[in-house]
Amino acid sequence: MNQTANLVIIFGITGDLANRKLIPAINGLISSDSLPENTYIIGGGRKYISNYKFDNIHKNLKDNCLYLKIDPSEKEDFKLLKYEIDKKYDRYNFINIIYYLSIPPSAYSILIKNLVHYKLNTELNGFRRVIVEKPFGENKKSSIDLNKILSSGFNENQIYRIDHYLGKETVQNILISRFSNIIFNSLWNKKHISYIEITAAERIGIERRGEYYEKAGAIKDMFQNHLLELLCLIAMEEPKNNTAESIRNEKIKLLDNIRKINYKKDIVRGQYTKSENKIKKFKGYRDNIGVDKQSMVETFFACKLFIDNERWKDIPFFIRTGKRLPTKVTEIVVNFKKNSNVFNQDQNESNMLIFRIQPDEGLLVKFNLKKPGEKNQLLNKNLEFHYKNLSNNKLNNAYETLIIDVFNGDPMLFSRSDFVEKAWEIVDPIIESIKKENLKLYGYKAGSWGPPKADDLFRNINTWRYPCKNLVNDGEVCEL
Repeated sequence: MNQTANLVIIFGITGDLANRKLIPAINGLISSDSLPENTYIIGGGRKYISNYKFDNIHKNLKDNCLYLKIDPSEKEDFKLLKYEIDKKYDRYNFINIIYYLSIPPSAYSILIKNLVHYKLNTELNGFRRVIVEKPFGENKKSSIDLNKILSSGFNENQIYRIDHYLGKETVQNILISRFSNIIFNSLWNKKHISYIEITAAERIGIERRGEYYEKAGAIKDMFQNHLLELLCLIAMEEPKNNTAESIRNEKIKLLDNIRKINYKKDIVRGQYTKSENKIKKFKGYRDNIGVDKQSMVETFFACKLFIDNERWKDIPFFIRTGKRLPTKVTEIVVNFKKNSNVFNQDQNESNMLIFRIQPDEGLLVKFNLKKPGEKNQLLNKNLEFHYKNLSNNKLNNAYETLIIDVFNGDPMLFSRSDFVEKAWEIVDPIIESIKKENLKLYGYKAGSWGPPKADDLFRNINTWRYPCKNLVNDGEVCEL
């Protein structure tokens, strides 16, 4: 008996997140033979279910699954959990445990107290790690409180705050592309780059999340976490080394250098309204269940911000996110300055580098060539690659990648507590200004690219790129 068992204990196994994301990710890891040997799943739910069958789990893992009634507030339920864990020590010398908190943050405190009471957080003959999902608080104060709750049972190196955007292949490739290619690294500054766009567009509305979205809105739901993480990766300084701590330290430095946003001039909020096309009718945001009929919550947010350091001084970063836009796409667009030369300047379009994060993950470079058969005519052409074409093997999805990283103890793609708190320092004043200044909320038709007012952020610089589902296409209307 000298083996190691690996337990994934999912609190909230019957919930939406577990069924939509976690179980499919675990199934994918089994299918690709990526899950560690001797892996067991313990699913915890508030209710006693005598015949819970794990119908959606991979057949090769079914025999290693157990459902337990675990109400976070019931101490006795954790006694039973401890009993099941201890039984594994009859067979294995070492037991590694990942606790996945697929439950509301309001339940964290009592759950962690009960884990601590039965010493289920103690790293004895195996690691103990905990995964938590956003939202990481509702403001800086609540994020500090949440971090205190987590640290009451676990050290920072045991806590994995998951942001699924960071598990995507293109996101992982941003730093590699920047710092391992001299053609990019040497141009990555205010001398050569005109501006950078970050877009996270969603085709869907809020679906059945009205109650949650009324408390969050686009700023808290997307900008505070996903988009600030992407901003850091595209703009941070080169880390001292390729370690999680070094990279995370540079992210903090970047956030520290963000100039205070001009809330009246440089942010635009919108809310989608009902519309229809030849195929479908779309409800407005306020027509959804759980939404106040007079709601002033934004479903679209755009801003212009600046980073006050030597590399980026006075270079604008344009960020936007929204629900019910024409297509689902997340991408970063690096717009280079025009090269001053004698070759038909009117046709000399700016070079562009696009990191496509989803869908159709890949990279696209736009550059100029001479038109065949013409002496001075230029063409703007694409140089592209797609991740799906780079490997014969199935690529892990974001959750699969991140779960394996937790098993391996690699926190590089997870948010550190100080990052979360620093991000709220940027967001809290925006939220305060919206309330204090009564900043306008613009309506936009569902299926459009958001309120036209968002174009004013560019102020004669250019305009937003209108991306399509496919990386190489763009246009104002590409999918409805």
